[in-house]
Amino acid sequence: MKNYQWEAIFSNNQSYDGEFYYALSTTKAICRPSCPSRTPNPKNVSIFSTVEEAIQQGFRPCHRCKPNQLAWTGYKKELADQTKQYIDLHCQDPITLETLHEALEKNLYYIQRSFKEVWGITPLHYLHQVRIDKSKELLKKSAYSITAIGLEVGYNDSAQFTKKFKVVEGTTPKAFRKMAMN
Repeated sequence: MKNYQWEAIFSNNQSYDGEFYYALSTTKAICRPSCPSRTPNPKNVSIFSTVEEAIQQGFRPCHRCKPNQLAWTGYKKELADQTKQYIDLHCQDPITLETLHEALEKNLYYIQRSFKEVWGITPLHYLHQVRIDKSKELLKKSAYSITAIGLEVGYNDSAQFTKKFKVVEGTTPKAFRKMAMN
């Protein structure tokens, strides 16, 4: 193993993904240099040019970094995308981290951290953005009352809806509707 390869493995350097792979004699897994698994002991590491070469030697692809799927963008990205998709489909329902934990069957803190790392905001913040975006469309295109729109997009009452709308948009739903109609 060359110095730059060990440095790439030690620092989980994504720029070396596809350039080489490492296999662990202890777990019989082959990984990308960017694998988020615990840093291996260098004496247990073997370097390979391709995944196929390592598989021929009796190793299996890692379940965390999936070196045999080059288009795969990572476990955290996959989980963040699943979380985003769930929120998009269920935004009108009450959603908490516990709800996401039950739906995605993942640790709720890991969901929160992964989502924030990938998207730069928390799942709750994203939920409010989705709800407010939907409410803006309804405010522009329908004659529903502000209370009805708030309930439609998932808020419990008009006060909660108005408060979140003002935080996100900097104006009230009523003022937004008035500006949109002009």
